[in-house]
Amino acid sequence: MASEEILRKTIHNADGKPFAKYKNIEGSFVTEGFELFIDEVQGDRTGHSKMRVRVPMRRAGFPEDSYSTESRRDALRDIIARRFWESARTHARSPIPKTDGGEVYMPRPGQEILPRGSVIVTEHYVEARFTADLPSKANKVDEMSTIDLIFGRIALIVSESMLYSAYREQKLYKHLETAENADFIRSKLTGMGLASFIAIGSVLPRREDDLAPMIDAVPFDCDDSLKVTIEVPNGEPIVGMGIRKGFTAVTGPSGSGKSVLADAVFSGIYDHIPGDGREYVVSDPDAVYVMAEAGRYQGDVRLSGPSSETVSVDEAVEAGSHLIVVDEEYSTPCFVRRAFMSPDDAVVPLSEVGHSLGTSGISVLMITGDESAVRLADSVLLMDGFRVSSIDVESSGTPRDFRMPVARYPIAKSVSFEKARKDVSTSAPAIRTVEIGEYKVHVPVAGFFDQGQTREVADAIAVARDMMDGSLSLREVCERAILKVESDDVSEGTGMGHARTRAVDMAAVLSRHPQMLFIRKG
Repeated sequence: MASEEILRKTIHNADGKPFAKYKNIEGSFVTEGFELFIDEVQGDRTGHSKMRVRVPMRRAGFPEDSYSTESRRDALRDIIARRFWESARTHARSPIPKTDGGEVYMPRPGQEILPRGSVIVTEHYVEARFTADLPSKANKVDEMSTIDLIFGRIALIVSESMLYSAYREQKLYKHLETAENADFIRSKLTGMGLASFIAIGSVLPRREDDLAPMIDAVPFDCDDSLKVTIEVPNGEPIVGMGIRKGFTAVTGPSGSGKSVLADAVFSGIYDHIPGDGREYVVSDPDAVYVMAEAGRYQGDVRLSGPSSETVSVDEAVEAGSHLIVVDEEYSTPCFVRRAFMSPDDAVVPLSEVGHSLGTSGISVLMITGDESAVRLADSVLLMDGFRVSSIDVESSGTPRDFRMPVARYPIAKSVSFEKARKDVSTSAPAIRTVEIGEYKVHVPVAGFFDQGQTREVADAIAVARDMMDGSLSLREVCERAILKVESDDVSEGTGMGHARTRAVDMAAVLSRHPQMLFIRKG
């Protein structure tokens, strides 16, 4: 690792020379305040250079108890990423005056507390990964503005985000403890016989941009009979409503908050930042939302709305989900209930197999106003004005057995990964869209709340290409590919744009690609 003096001298020697001379500063350097890794210099003034900053923990100063558990470490990474983004937006959002560069960029975190590839925390150091646009004048290296970028802008961002002294202790620990409490509750759900937990006082309705709770929204509440109390590692016990395992139907008048409840339960697969309103809405980590997707592919066949939902349930169970969330507003009527159908119709309503799914360990939360569906449920909740009551309903109808799906083994030899001059091209053009080669797979039900999650799945699919030869199940492929991507992010300094994602969501993407082949064994 070279010294700061060598870095400054290299920049000085390149001053006024063609932009390509910036390549000479690729490498690692020790400065007075941090270690700087210039991993990849942009090819011209329109590009972005990949950099990392590492601060030894003895200087960063974060107390050991702020990263002593996995929950706290992930939450610390998350809050540092948030502060880095805020500081970069404040100090390096626009070019250095009279130059073509100087911007510093890290992806913006959303409402979820996620392990992010942009920040790594170990007992030895804190590291941030970002891009910086090297400044130039007339497409030539400019020494003074480059010094300003590194020792002015970047150094200031580091001092405001990567040092414990830059944080208010109470706010920092609130972030860490909120995540740790939520993770603790999630770990207790199965043992308590719960599929989800919603704290009393949670604010479930979202602002239009989904970046905050709706102003003046009615806080969540429920009858005393539904309340459970959970002791948590930090602070007072948390009281909330437990949604029991099995088949639960939620009914009530229009506008009572049923669909918002379903959205909140699904969002509970991840932790949320303090002030989000859903901090202690916690669900089974592999919950899947199912909705009608008329025209989606299964193999090379386009499915109807009802068939797409039936297939999605099978795929979710195959991938390891233990909670299926369905809202009749986004489903086809015959998938929710047996209406206008003969007993021989191919689509079996979810309400009829909900009990069977529950006894197999896969819970169903169904938002419905249909009486026939409600009468098949194991438990019925009535929602009105964001308050939930338990009601007794006389059971009727004939439950049916759910046939557990057989594992599929993917074969990718027919999938075209090529695009332009790249043999393997995968990307995330939108938050719920993954592009493989030139084909875009849209997954409206995926648990992607941050585009970094979609990027991680896109890169994991590229890694998985050689794994998909029929020897591994789809679930095994997805789990191994994601693990490989996240391992490489740590060891190779990559993954600035990644955020933690789930195998069940990667499986949903692959299942919707029309060129993907699957075989079943046995």
